[in-house]
Amino acid sequence: MAQMLNIPKDLKKSFSNLIDLIPVPYRYDEKVQRDILLFLKLEGEEFVRNKIEQSKEAFSERTEGSSVKEDEEK
Repeated sequence: MAQMLNIPKDLKKSFSNLIDLIPVPYRYDEKVQRDILLFLKLEGEEFVRNKIEQSKEAFSERTEGSSVKEDEEK
């Protein structure tokens, strides 16, 4: 059984806001949630929000590039 995260009361709203930025398949991943909570505690909401956005952009660029190559091969 998955262990519930112990989210401090003062971080619950920020944690919830950040989790909503995560794509659905990963949103419920326990490791992702723990990592977000850890960085939220260490660096703050703005830092985590920026890193999530950077990761989404990098992933988007990689997947867009691969679909272009697949189209060229056809």
